[in-house]
Amino acid sequence: MFIIGNSLRPPMATPEQRAHIAALRGSGYQLEEISEKVGLSTSAVSYQLTKMKEDAEEKLQESADVKDIMQQMKNTLGSYMNRYEGIPSGTKYVVNGDGVFLRLPLSGERLKVENAEKLQKLFLSFRGPGRVRLTDKGEILAYWNPDDPEEDLDPDDDKDIEAAITNWCIIGTIEDHLDGDMPSIPELPNDPKSYKPGEIWKGAFDGMRYSIGGKYIFRYHPGSPRWQTEFRNSGLSTKIRTLFMGLREGQGGRLYITERGAVITNVDAEVLDLDFDLVLGEMSNEQRQYLHGRIDRVGLVPVFLGIHIGGVDLVRMDSIHDPLTESQVEELHRLFSLEGE
Repeated sequence: MFIIGNSLRPPMATPEQRAHIAALRGSGYQLEEISEKVGLSTSAVSYQLTKMKEDAEEKLQESADVKDIMQQMKNTLGSYMNRYEGIPSGTKYVVNGDGVFLRLPLSGERLKVENAEKLQKLFLSFRGPGRVRLTDKGEILAYWNPDDPEEDLDPDDDKDIEAAITNWCIIGTIEDHLDGDMPSIPELPNDPKSYKPGEIWKGAFDGMRYSIGGKYIFRYHPGSPRWQTEFRNSGLSTKIRTLFMGLREGQGGRLYITERGAVITNVDAEVLDLDFDLVLGEMSNEQRQYLHGRIDRVGLVPVFLGIHIGGVDLVRMDSIHDPLTESQVEELHRLFSLEGE
């Protein structure tokens, strides 16, 4: 215990530090090693471990079920070890006890997603029913608030709430935790191998969302600094970048990459050299309805650009709230020194 004035105050630790302490202790690290790694004194670490044990014993008195203790540990960890860094996005599905579903934006209907049993099991073992996002890097994201496990915020629907951006966790990957099984929707085919560049996209229009403006590809959100990199250095092939700029008539715009690597965008129907009667004739009724709803909603046609595997690496830009780095301080000193000469 630390003595401050005439009062006793317990050593404080952030939720992230508590999560690190629990994980390191469970991995066999000793008190001194944990202290060094989390940046707290050994007495502070010892206090936090004692408090965690007391909480666990209290939970055992309420219930002898080991599952309750595991839930207590999950709440303690809060998945800080796997917090998603960046602005969360990706193909969005709804997961509950009945399965995995794609929610249609206009009608509100839900289409059953096939080949998603492993995704359902993984998600529901992490939290209760909610929305999962699959990124273009194959990451599986879930929202988690350890103080309110039932809360389910989303960066698109809850733009004004900071937690909708910061409380997303990586709970696994498609390759490692789903054995590579990709969710599929029979009514809206999402396998990019079934398409040729320039064709109308018949699948669900969703994925990791990017914006292209000037020489940059970026992601932005009102509650976060922009994450960006140069478009030509994004890893997207020259063919994809050239087709995108051609169909967008050099104006930039939004681009989406699905968990399967399909790169898609919205374009004006007038720039497409297609026989629309033939295209519509090859579509099912569900696909025609979905396409009509999409065009009616945004006035543009979804088009497949190509396949890109591995996602796009972006760099976080400086925020007005960030403290100055040493290099920024040195640059200011240099500038003011030049001004005074």
